[in-house]
Amino acid sequence: MLSRMTMLRLLWLTPLLLGSCALEDSHIAHEARTRLMGMAEVDLESCLGVPDQHSTFGTTDVLTYYATSTSSDTWSVPVIGGFSFSNGAYCHATFQLRGGRVTQILYSGEKNATLAPDAYCAPIMRTCIAHLRETSAVGTAPVLPTDH
Repeated sequence: MLSRMTMLRLLWLTPLLLGSCALEDSHIAHEARTRLMGMAEVDLESCLGVPDQHSTFGTTDVLTYYATSTSSDTWSVPVIGGFSFSNGAYCHATFQLRGGRVTQILYSGEKNATLAPDAYCAPIMRTCIAHLRETSAVGTAPVLPTDH
């Protein structure tokens, strides 16, 4: 059996451990906003997949991707009288492309984890950012930007 003191320590460490994952996800979502700017549409779709929605307005395209959390990230700390943290559960990542290149990335929805803005947008961007990090580390030219 764990002592009461050990249980209290574990209780306080759990939010920190969960928070570190959310912080990494937040970093991925924010890194994507810079790294994917200027990317050609064909490279974006190769990286992220086919968008959930696609609209065209003259020479401007709007691509929207959806991510929904399948886990329940609501937890409480009974020691503080039932104080609880509740996280958002979905993100819509909307890309604006002009002339076939990404010019703007916007995140909307219940996208923030506790102390980690835009963390629920990371699942959309994770594969693309991992690919860009890998190609940069290997020394090969990254996907950005390609003429097609």
